[in-house]
Amino acid sequence: MTIELRPVTDDNFIEWRKTVRHGFGEHVHPDDIVRLRNDRAELDRLVAAVDTKSNRIIGTGGADSYSLTVPGGATVPMAGVAYMTTSVTHRRQGAFSNMMTYIHDAARERGDIISGLWASQSNLYGRFEYGLSINSYDWEIDPRFGDFSHFPNADASNGSTEITFIDADEAGVVLPGIYERMHRQTSGSVDRSSRRWRYQLFDEERVRQGASPLFFAVCEEGGQQTGYVSYRMRRQGDSDMGTLEVIEQVSTTDAAHAAIWRFLLDFDLVGKITAINRPSDDSLWWMLSNPRRLIRKSHDALWVRLLDIPKALEARTYNADGMLKIGLLSDAQPESAGTYVIEIDDSRCSVKKTTDRPDVVMTPADLSAMYLGGVGPGPLFGAGRIKETMAGSLLKLTAMFNTDSDPWCAHYF
Repeated sequence: MTIELRPVTDDNFIEWRKTVRHGFGEHVHPDDIVRLRNDRAELDRLVAAVDTKSNRIIGTGGADSYSLTVPGGATVPMAGVAYMTTSVTHRRQGAFSNMMTYIHDAARERGDIISGLWASQSNLYGRFEYGLSINSYDWEIDPRFGDFSHFPNADASNGSTEITFIDADEAGVVLPGIYERMHRQTSGSVDRSSRRWRYQLFDEERVRQGASPLFFAVCEEGGQQTGYVSYRMRRQGDSDMGTLEVIEQVSTTDAAHAAIWRFLLDFDLVGKITAINRPSDDSLWWMLSNPRRLIRKSHDALWVRLLDIPKALEARTYNADGMLKIGLLSDAQPESAGTYVIEIDDSRCSVKKTTDRPDVVMTPADLSAMYLGGVGPGPLFGAGRIKETMAGSLLKLTAMFNTDSDPWCAHYF
């Protein structure tokens, strides 16, 4: 039996898409195949692993093109790895690893300096030198316990806030601009193309899983739209208090964030509010009078791999000047192994390789985990993942990579 990697074309896209969903234990609606092809997939970034004996696709993979915001506000090209499956009939035959290598090589050729993904299994991608860069929270709260003890200073928002309902057509016009402003100011955020917005806002009954169509509300401050929320209602009957399911809540100011959550917590006939993928440093916890009532469940979000280490390190800013030699050890990414001298002056960084003895030693996955500022060196050192070979280097590394806020990726892919 031979497994061969082949490009995905319009001729085999339907089989490829069905194989992706089968890999996740699902069937796919024919209309959703067309929707993915028209509104998301980039054929030249997809790959199929084919059993040459049967000529069937037994593995799938690919990437979406994104722009990732890094600490300091710069954006860099990122390959958003997705669609990764291998048939249970062809596991442990190298197809998955070969597809990952293919995707990474193709990404470098396109000029991507970072790749990122949301992992279906948290133990799967470390061997490909991905580091967990962002943790998020899923929330649940009974709105009866939604009183605020604190609220952002209204003066800081240049005026009062107003929440307005909008319909789905308006949402398609208004939401992208708000999201883009959030993306530009949020480390870890990725952009959304107009195609992906169509994919994101698709709302036919088959995707609702028994809940209502999407509702949308927008926050305005002084004539500026500064936040939005999309949500669904789920009720079993007229007497059921129901669950309000926040699908996405984005804001560009503290006042908008607080106003939208005040709006959500004031709903009548709601017994529970849930929200997914909330930032790890979200301020709602600190506004609530009884924060224990906000049930938070942590989960891994964006995993990152630095495809071009010097360019990636030079793209972000740093919180302390100085010079440090970082040693990277890797069997999976031998081209990245070696010692890198980073010299930071006025928050900007220059990088070069050296044969000198390193001050700290880690893997590319550990450096990737630290890159966006959501994971500090301390826990990695405590876990035995980072070794300090020069006294004081861990403190210097921590000061350099520290950021003022945690990264957040609102967009799941």
